[in-house]
Amino acid sequence: MKLKYKIIALNVSTLVIMLIILGAVVLNITDRYNLQTVLNYLQSQGEYASTYIEQYISISTNNVFDTPKTMERSATFLSESLKKTAKCRVQIYTTGKMLGDSAVTSETSLPMSEVIGSALSRQSAYFITTENNRTFYYATPVVLEDKYTYAIGFEYDLTQADRMKNGLKQIIVLITILSTVIIVLISTIISNKMTRPVKELISATKSFAKGSFEARADIATQDEVGELSKTFNTMADSIQEMINKLNYEKEKQKYFFDNFTHEIRTPLTTIIGYSELLWKTNDEEVRDKSLFHITSEGKRMLKMIERLLELSKLKNFSFELHKTNVNIKSLVEDACDSMQYKAKRYNVKFNLKLEDAMYTVDPDLFKQVVINIIDNSLKYSKSPNIDIILKKSNKIALSIIDYGCGMDPLVLDNIFEPYYKIEKSRNSSIEGWGLGLSIVKEIVAKHEGTIEIHSYPSRGTRVEITL
Repeated sequence: MKLKYKIIALNVSTLVIMLIILGAVVLNITDRYNLQTVLNYLQSQGEYASTYIEQYISISTNNVFDTPKTMERSATFLSESLKKTAKCRVQIYTTGKMLGDSAVTSETSLPMSEVIGSALSRQSAYFITTENNRTFYYATPVVLEDKYTYAIGFEYDLTQADRMKNGLKQIIVLITILSTVIIVLISTIISNKMTRPVKELISATKSFAKGSFEARADIATQDEVGELSKTFNTMADSIQEMINKLNYEKEKQKYFFDNFTHEIRTPLTTIIGYSELLWKTNDEEVRDKSLFHITSEGKRMLKMIERLLELSKLKNFSFELHKTNVNIKSLVEDACDSMQYKAKRYNVKFNLKLEDAMYTVDPDLFKQVVINIIDNSLKYSKSPNIDIILKKSNKIALSIIDYGCGMDPLVLDNIFEPYYKIEKSRNSSIEGWGLGLSIVKEIVAKHEGTIEIHSYPSRGTRVEITL
């Protein structure tokens, strides 16, 4: 069963049960009230009848011993007279028999006999019949001269009370039917409003399950459904982000494979070409040249593979740094000294502005970071000067700045990817495999630092390392 119909069924069943219970309570209270009203009325009539009979006997008899005969002779008259006042059937009893009855019939049922017996025992009692046409029978004692006990019975017709009860039942049934119709309409409206967000959420989940990862639940309610919608959208965003990352990683792997294939094809082609030449020539000079190139390209391939293994090792979380507390200024100066010869070859001047800064690093790896960045600036920037600035405040900031050709900002998103090279350097005569900056980034990350590159064409490049 759909949630909508469950809500309607729950509301209707709750209302019907409530009205049935409430109706039963109202009917019971109303009937009790009517019966109590009748009892009070008959009790007052019983008191009146007792007084009336006492006065009548005192006037009609000369002595107390004539009372039984007078009562037997006058019982029918007395019951008929009392009927006019009580507006109901009146009977007068003595022990063992009925003396007078205001009705034509004189039948007495067993329950009435019990009630009359209680009255003859000088105790008032009443009985209500359970037939369709109920009657209320009330009997009260009449004691004359404190010697003779009689019973007066009032048989009151409860037809009017039953009509009221049946009318009240019909009203309750009618109210129940009308209330059910109203609650069905209201529940339908409310359930539609309640289930509409659920339907939207179901539609979004079905679309999402079919592969439409852009599907979202547009629900602005502040209830549990709205919270569930927000949770679903958050989950969908996370899944979408993960899918995008997976696609990105897939593209990266393809790019890595394409670039690795490109990089390794050149030395392999050279080696194969010169190897085939060795089989075809007897020229000693050609042989020596071929062996030289085969050896050179083999070493270049070995070095490339070593750099790749180095990068793989750095990405491994089991890799351990050998940290020590050193002065970063000294490490930078050593790196610059190591690159002085190459700087002269490219006619580049280093401008050092270094502050003393003690920090715990792996000296060899951090020195490798500085050398790699300076080496890139020397080979690619064509800058006459390279500024190297080291500052210490709450953090340590190392900046390596050149004023050369710079790079298009669009290439910076992929600059740290393995084998990524700007096209103009790929086809240049400068040796490089695009692994240096990947290694640099991993080393800085191992030191819980960050590296950023800012570059603009014809304005130069700024590399910032923060520890």
